Parts: sequence; C-alpha cells; structure tokens
Amino acid sequence: MIQRIQTLFLLAVALLSGLMLSGDLIQLTAGSGTIFSISFPGMENNEGEVIQRLWPMTIILAVVPLLAFIAVFLYKKRSLQMRLTMLVLLLSLGTLILGAFYVIMLDRKIDVNIIWKVKVLFPLISAILAWLAYRAILKDEVRIRSYDRLR
Repeated sequence: MIQRIQTLFLLAVALLSGLMLSGDLIQLTAGSGTIFSISFPGMENNEGEVIQRLWPMTIILAVVPLLAFIAVFLYKKRSLQMRLTMLVLLLSLGTLILGAFYVIMLDRKIDVNIIWKVKVLFPLISAILAWLAYRAILKDEVRIRSYDRLR
C-alpha cells in the first residue's frame, strides 16, 4: 500500500486539504478598516464572529481530506479508487471556483482589497496531486489487465 506512489500523492492531498480546515484562506480589507476573512466556518469579521456561513465551501473543505484518506485504503478496488480520486480532483477545483466566486461577489457589494494567503494555493496543488494519483492508479490498472491477458 505505502509502496505505491499514488498512496503518497493521496496522503499529500489529505494533508494539504486538512491544513485548510484551520486558519484563514483569504483576508479582505474594506475601506472602513474592517477586515473580513474567509475560512472553514465561513466569512468572519475582526472579532472572529462568523458573519455568513459559506456552506458549500465548508462541506467541500471537510469532504476532500476525508475522501482522499479513504481512497488510500481502496488499493484493492482500483476502479473505485480511480473514481474517488477523480471526485477529489473535481472537488479541489470546486474549492478554487467557490473561493473566487465568494471574493468576486463580496467585491461587488463592498470595495475590498484582497490579502492572499499561502493556503489559497493548496486546492490547486491538491488537484494536481490528485491528477497524478489518478494517472498512477490508471497505469496500475493497465498493467494488471495486461497480466490477465497473458494468462
């Protein structure tokens, strides 16, 4: 299980996605000096109060590390592991799209300056790692099928 490169990719996806559950993803400063931040629970203000729950983002941020970790243990069911890895990839890209959507919508309502955090890149890196894991699982599946043909 750990000897396979896709296991390392999926564990890295789970780790990066798990790190997104704590701390701010993006900070936004309004002209009045108010600082908003988008994090796992939702949009927060200066005092840490949740102003608005961002349920789609919260659900995706919670599900991605869980699915990536589950996919690690599905090495005997490669087709299911491939589907789960593709779902992780799509959800990681969905995190990027949702984050951009929330920032654009808030920028339309209030004129804000965006303070980018390093965690903004984690969904992109997770998507790339999930794609690499998918390719490695696919190579294993092709190799197993070729062995079955030879028998």
